[in-house]
Amino acid sequence: MTPPGPLLASIYGLYLLAVITPGPNTFIVTRLALSATRRHAARAVLGIALGNTVWLCVILGGVAVLLQQLPGGMRAVRYIGGLYLLYLGVRGLRSARAASRTSEAAPEKALVERALAGEEDRPFRSGLFSSLSNPNTMPFYLSILAPTVVPGIHLWVRVAAAAGIVMIAMAWYGTLAWGLSTGHVRRAYSRREPLIRQVLALVLVVYGIRLLVAG
Repeated sequence: MTPPGPLLASIYGLYLLAVITPGPNTFIVTRLALSATRRHAARAVLGIALGNTVWLCVILGGVAVLLQQLPGGMRAVRYIGGLYLLYLGVRGLRSARAASRTSEAAPEKALVERALAGEEDRPFRSGLFSSLSNPNTMPFYLSILAPTVVPGIHLWVRVAAAAGIVMIAMAWYGTLAWGLSTGHVRRAYSRREPLIRQVLALVLVVYGIRLLVAG
């Protein structure tokens, strides 16, 4: 069994790599930071944080407890989670290879395609909806949090894992909201986006194999 310190560090690191990769939440914050105000983007960040908190409470407070009562439930989660992370990693590597130098314009294009109608008037609701409606959230959280719901892991470790994830999300999206409203961080981030995707994909592959081996 992995000690709490390294276990939490691996969860935080994996989530950080995932959260800095462009996704629905990133597009919402980016759009508001560019087309509205920093305050609008900040409200969306609070909505995203609440959505993450809801998912974490459902998984760690309900789904995880239920799976612990089922014979082989957590082992099945580890296998499914490992395969899912491998799938995401392989898909991410393919996507990274196909990335071009024109990726700087990608966030704006994605924003236009995925933006919610009137989100400038309801930034908190937009962030909350974006977080709750992402179909990848539950399987991803189940994958990275599976090691915290095995017998012998204390409750405080699960609480620390969930609290750390929410804090990382708020810190990253808050930084994004602040930086993109000035324009400087956006240019630097866009130049490094392909590298970020490659690193994330490789980490997902490694972590997926680790879950399968430890299953």
